[in-house]
Order: sequence, then structure tokens, then C-alpha cells
Amino acid sequence: MSRILHAVRQSLFQSWLQPVRIATACTVCWLALPLQADTTPVTLLDPTLQVTTALGSGITQPIGIVFLEDADNYFVLEKASGQVKRVLDGALQATPVLDLAVNSASERGLLSMAFDRNFPSVPFVYVFWTESQSGTDSTVISDVPLLGNRVDRFVWTGSTLTFDRNLIRLRARQTDNVLVPGQTGGANPSENGNHNGGVIRTGLDGKVYVFMGDQGRRGWTQNLANGPFTRAPLVDDTFGGPSIDAAHLSGVVLRLNDDGTAPADNPFFAAGASLGGDVGANVQKLFSYGHRNGFGMAFDPISGALWLSENADDAYAEMNRVPPGMNGGWVQFAGPIGRIRDWRTIETTQFNQSLQQVRYPPTRAAYTSAAAASRLLMLPGAFYKDPELSWRYEIGPSGLAFVGNDALGAAYSGTLWFGSARSFGQVGGTGGNLYRLRLTASRDALDLSADPRLADKVADSLFRSQKFEGTESETMVIGRGFGVTAAIEQGPDGNLYVVSLSDNRIYRISAAGP
Repeated sequence: MSRILHAVRQSLFQSWLQPVRIATACTVCWLALPLQADTTPVTLLDPTLQVTTALGSGITQPIGIVFLEDADNYFVLEKASGQVKRVLDGALQATPVLDLAVNSASERGLLSMAFDRNFPSVPFVYVFWTESQSGTDSTVISDVPLLGNRVDRFVWTGSTLTFDRNLIRLRARQTDNVLVPGQTGGANPSENGNHNGGVIRTGLDGKVYVFMGDQGRRGWTQNLANGPFTRAPLVDDTFGGPSIDAAHLSGVVLRLNDDGTAPADNPFFAAGASLGGDVGANVQKLFSYGHRNGFGMAFDPISGALWLSENADDAYAEMNRVPPGMNGGWVQFAGPIGRIRDWRTIETTQFNQSLQQVRYPPTRAAYTSAAAASRLLMLPGAFYKDPELSWRYEIGPSGLAFVGNDALGAAYSGTLWFGSARSFGQVGGTGGNLYRLRLTASRDALDLSADPRLADKVADSLFRSQKFEGTESETMVIGRGFGVTAAIEQGPDGNLYVVSLSDNRIYRISAAGP
């Protein structure tokens, strides 16, 4: 990159850097999954609830469920086959309604689906998936186009899903540590396939929300104005950056119209217009940025607020309420900004000390909250806020769902549920757990009053070599043995449906009989 362009970029960001407004208030991968039920029995801890199997055969690596007319009519997404299968009147149909040629290496594959807010009168169906470059289902790590993560719009005909248009193409090839010309380092020449995020939802406002993981990138949306290097060329990786071109639009929540364009009321729409070009167009699509990676995103059906779970590298997994314009703080830190020294200590002295990407190690992180805040790259109107809850060591929060009524009992109305990104059989500890959180009356925070230790909004879990340790999470646990819970959805019948990627099952949670 030329020195002139670098100077232009520096000038641009000097005009954008603003004082940070702080609102008071293991890398986890789906890899090497056992294709059988978890090694501890499926159990619910509340006797007023019961668990049954809604679908226990005919599916492999299920990753999502989307309901049609009623609880006996739904789609099931398979991560590795790229197939969307239909359950009709409770019976799994032999022919899939969609079959995509996916690359399912690591965390890639068929990842998520959402209906248009006005479905079925508007028959649009949005799908987040990773395409294989070879045109056949593949697990070869390099068998993807550069922009191989895509969000497409399909039309439901009543029997099949028909491709209509692409909304956006996102980064798939992940060359985090591959040597960059003109730079030294890059000890691991291999590519990765994780940190795709991959959750797609339609909001109460009818817009399409897409969570794209950080993909190991280290650029503008990871709060690094000049990328990970300390000398020229100041790029992000082997494909350029660190500005937010198409190959570096990551670690973000995008808010899109149903055709993929940016809504004019997006928080950075004006900032993008002032930038112009492809980078400006991408800035206009941002709802929030500074996120790492995660598998859970859900809208509160009562308030309409967006909630997002984020996995830690080793320290400080997060549960966030995400307002428009939020900067989540990654890669400068994870967890509450006041805990940065502890986060830095864990990341530099325990586990692998790399934050996944070796060319921006945690040793470069700030020591104090003030220093960390000063390093955040703040687009005009951006702000930082602490997570609503963090875990000192990773517990792998996964799929999220709200219970929008009292079908499970009045005590569960309005609660937030999430699962685990690892099964008990993989990591022991809290692997495979199911959790339930209550919100405050205002719906803008979590009600953690059941455990006084959580007054600081941090579950101070203890060190464990495999992480997934449950200290200070005891009051949140509602179930065990659910395996890798890729998704949770409330069905039209009010019951919760838990999609277990590792168990190859869909579990149903309902109120127990008298």
C-alpha cells in the first residue's frame, strides 16, 4: 500500500476518532463432532418442564429449525450436506426442499435461515451458507471462493425453495497467519475455516440482520485503524485491508433491506456516504462492529432489542444487548472494559496466548481501561458499552432464543435461553448445558439478582484446562446433556425446540403434565 494512501487513511481516521462513550451498566469450534447422543443424559432441572425428542432420525449435523404453519411443519437445516429438509405433519420428507453445494470445513456450511417478517404473504426466505468452489459438498479447507460466505434470498413455492437473488457475499478464505509479502512472520502457513458467525434473523422492523464473525481479520472493524502490522505495508492480510472492503467486512452485525441494500436509517449511513466507494457502501450496512465470533443472535419479542452471544478466545465470553451503533471493543479487549488487565493476563499467560492470529498477540493489548478506550476506532456516532454478562473463562455460549409467552409457565415468560458450543462428551464440565436468563422489567438488562456474586455482571468461573467451568453460573443452568446446541427456537405451540448438532436430534421442551 502506498504511503500516500496510508496518509489519506490516517487523515480520515484522525477526523473520525472520538472520545469513547462508555455505557455503564479456546476458540470454540464445531469440530470433530461425535455423531451420537452426548455422554451424559438429557436432563431438565425444573420438574415443571419435560423434554422429549421431536425428531430423532433421518438428520445429520442439524444446525437450525424454522417453523412453517404449525409445530408439526418445519424446515431442518443440515450443516454439512447443505440440505434443507422438511417435516410435514410430523413426518420427515424424503426429498429436501433445497440442496446447496457447501464447504463445511470447520465452522462453515449451511449455517442459518430466516423467513421474511411478512412470510408467507411475502414468500422470501433468507439463507446464510458457505459455497464450495468445486461445486460439490466439500470439507477441503481451501475449496471456497474468497467471498464464499453468502446470504441469498430464496422464494418458497410451497414445495421447494427457488433461488431469487444474492444479498451479500462475505469473506470465507481465512489466511490469518499466511505470510504477507513485505512482512515477516506467519509461522502457520495453513488456512482456517472458523469464525464465520453465520446467524441470520429478521427483526421486528422487517430488516434482515446478519452476524458475520471476525474471520480472524485485524482491521477497521476490529478496532485497528492500521491493521496488525507495525511497519509498512500496513495491510490486514494477504488480500489487503485493513479498510472495510468486501474481503474485510467481518466482526459485524449487518442490517439490510430485503434486497441487500443498506437502510437509510442505519447508524453509519451518513459516515459511509462521506467515505464513498465500496468501503463507504459497506460502512452504510453496519449495525454494530467490534465483535469477535458467536453462534447466537435473537430479538426480544417484547422490546425488539437485539441480543448477541460472543465466544471468548480464552477469557471473557459475552452476552450482549446490541443497540444500533455499538462498538463491542474487540480486538482491543473482551468482557467489561474494567476487567482488561485480568483479560490481558489470562490471554498472555495461559492457554495458547495468540488470540488465534499470531501477528496481533495479546501482549500488544493495553494495560488500563483508559488506554484501551483511547485505542477504539470510533465511527461517527459509535459508542462502547459493557456486556450485560461475561464469563471469566470460556463456557461457549451458543444458540439463543426468547420465550415470548407463558406456554412453559408464567415463570418463563420473557426469559432468554442459550446452549453450549461444545458437548459434555467433548469437554466435560458445563459442556452440553442449557441455560436460562431473566431480564429486568425494563428489558434492557439481565436480572442477575438470584446470585449476589453476579452483581458485577461477571461469572468468575475458575481455571480449567478445557475451560467450560461453571462457578457462578449455577443459577442459570436449566438443563444438561443437550450436546452442541446449534440453535434454539420457540415453536408456534409455545414449546422450545433445541437443535443438537452432535446428537443428531431435535429436542422439545414443554410444560410437564399435572
